[in-house]
Amino acid sequence: MGLRVIEYRQLFQIVVMFLLVQFFGLLLATMLFSGVSYSTLKGSTIASSGSGVIYYILYIVAFAVILSMVFKIYKGDKLFVVLEGLVIFISSYMVFLILFGSLSGSAALLVFGNGPLLPFAFAALSALALVAAKNLRPGLRNFTALLSSAGVGVILGISFSFAAAMLFMFLLAIYDFIAVFITKHMLTLADAVTKKNLSFMIDVNEIEAIPYSALSKADRLEYRNANPPNSASSPLAERLKSEGLVPVAARVALGTGDLGTPLMLAVSAYSVHHNFVLSFVIVAGASFGLALTMLILRKYKRALPAIPPILFGILVALAIYYLVL
Repeated sequence: MGLRVIEYRQLFQIVVMFLLVQFFGLLLATMLFSGVSYSTLKGSTIASSGSGVIYYILYIVAFAVILSMVFKIYKGDKLFVVLEGLVIFISSYMVFLILFGSLSGSAALLVFGNGPLLPFAFAALSALALVAAKNLRPGLRNFTALLSSAGVGVILGISFSFAAAMLFMFLLAIYDFIAVFITKHMLTLADAVTKKNLSFMIDVNEIEAIPYSALSKADRLEYRNANPPNSASSPLAERLKSEGLVPVAARVALGTGDLGTPLMLAVSAYSVHHNFVLSFVIVAGASFGLALTMLILRKYKRALPAIPPILFGILVALAIYYLVL
């Protein structure tokens, strides 16, 4: 029963953080769209055709491939600190701009047109302060990743029409599957991001007990070397050993793209009916897909692409929504 508690606690924490991004992003969208006409919203769309979507996909693929190559060649940290800082600054800048603009009643004017300079300055200073805080306090990684995901999701959501956003997510799901199961370069990126503590993913770390027989030969050797037979151990470790169990680190991680992509679709869905009903349906479906992913992950103990099942959950939710209507 203890193992199940740990597993479901991890699942719950990841889903809660996922929902925080979705609803915070929709709150930002509410502030942004307040008082914006439908024509202005439609006019802000940058990518509404298949060619525009393909351009974005190619950009993401190229960036991921180049980054994975850099991780293999470059062994330092400064370059990645700068890259992380740029990502945090750009994405959080949009978040702070909407927040400060909303306080002054000009969020839409700032994003869709020219506005007073003061909110721009406050947003830039706040984004710089967040970058500095992450460098001083590495434990802020989950927070900065969540905030960055919300910013990217809103930016993409106002840049895509709903049809283009759906196509974008579909192509991204295909790429995610290939990158995890075929080329596996996404696994390389995930390992490097975790080791360097970069704000490109969120994670939840736990310690769980698994059967000693489930370890590979190499893992068994490593465990025996770390725990010689005559070494002192805690009562808990002795109890686990008597039950044929060994403690191992259990980590569940989710990339910022997995967080921001459903938000992008939810924000772009606003353009369909000019209300957030469809957006909430998308969030509900995405949450179902994420929970399904986590359950499969905990059962088979292997890395999985998150966007395909999230997209599946969204499609199921949309199908129910349209059938009911």
